[in-house]
Amino acid sequence: MAKKIPITLLCGYLGAGKTTLLNKVLTNQKGYKVAVIVNDIGEVNVDERLISKEANITDTNSILPLTNGCICCTLKSDMVTGIENLMKTGKYDYVMIEASGVCEPMPIAQAIEQIEIGKLDNVVGVVDASRLVDEFGAGDALVNTYENKDAEDAEEDIESLLIQQIEFCSTLIINKKDLVTEDQMKKVRAVINKIQPSVKVIETDHCNVSVDDIIGTDRFDFETVYASAGWVKALEEHDEHMNDHDDDDDHDEHEHHDHNPAHGEKGHKCDEHCHHHHHEHKHEGESEDEYGIGSFVYYRRRPFNRQKLDQYAAKWPRNIIRSKGVIWFSDEEEMAYVLETSGRQIQAGYSGNWLAACSKEEQEEVLAQEPEMRRDWDEKVGDRMIKLVVIGQHLDREQIEKDLDSCLD
Repeated sequence: MAKKIPITLLCGYLGAGKTTLLNKVLTNQKGYKVAVIVNDIGEVNVDERLISKEANITDTNSILPLTNGCICCTLKSDMVTGIENLMKTGKYDYVMIEASGVCEPMPIAQAIEQIEIGKLDNVVGVVDASRLVDEFGAGDALVNTYENKDAEDAEEDIESLLIQQIEFCSTLIINKKDLVTEDQMKKVRAVINKIQPSVKVIETDHCNVSVDDIIGTDRFDFETVYASAGWVKALEEHDEHMNDHDDDDDHDEHEHHDHNPAHGEKGHKCDEHCHHHHHEHKHEGESEDEYGIGSFVYYRRRPFNRQKLDQYAAKWPRNIIRSKGVIWFSDEEEMAYVLETSGRQIQAGYSGNWLAACSKEEQEEVLAQEPEMRRDWDEKVGDRMIKLVVIGQHLDREQIEKDLDSCLD
């Protein structure tokens, strides 16, 4: 079987330094024959021209520009086709993709994993240290706009993109460290450690990074990267805590329980739609670090009122950096949703049906396979629950829980 051609994906917001990093790799590639795919949302692919000029590339056939769209959505099929065509020429032993600054990395990674003759070797996130200081410092300095959006909408979108680009990568480059103080850099590290505690982090200025850290790493594994996000780690720590408290049978609705982090999207299915979620026991949450970065789990066995939650979303606390978890609504009791926030961008997506909404026969089958669920099964609501990891700075846990409680039915 032919060896699969490795692929590196570069992601990062506008101005973070992706093109600079790509050029440095191309001019110091240590013998790799690299094909490059660059994505720009405008009609003219500026990065294509910069790359060919600065990296002294004379054979521009090795550069495939994808314009007028984003490869995490409208241009995914074009990207896959382009990669496959480049690989089939036999001229290249590596592919590098520079995504548009407004791309989310996970959908691109999912598309790349469908390429049979290639493998995703590394997802590299590039972030601007000074932007992170602004974003997670005062929290009011992101005023850039793009795609004809007003400043407030743009700020929300930028926050979401920054968090997703940090959260889903196997290598994270913190660039422009020369533009911040050492104390500010310590705070940046604290924030990143809370959002993505397992990623390989490289701090630099002018994207001076070793080629060996970018290509030929064999560092990316989809499930490992997906499960390494801070919100997942928080739930895993609660699971470990639960294992030390198996005799705790108190299930008051205001205690804070945990469940295996099925991410909402990946629970067991008793048919096409039903999932289950584990329930665990009380945990008091984590204390804040020296920069005030902390997290806790909000757990309730009552549903949200959709209208009340929607109203609260409009005043979602600005110091919540990230939250994610499973929820349910009183007007759709059979359906499980995943609530996800990045900055002030809030969304809830359908994730399947609760096991409690399945037939008695299906429930018994699953409970027989996983008897630990029976121990925590609630007579009234079954496996329905709200389980939300909240990550932020100087969190007023009592007030946040009080506000969320006011949204319950």
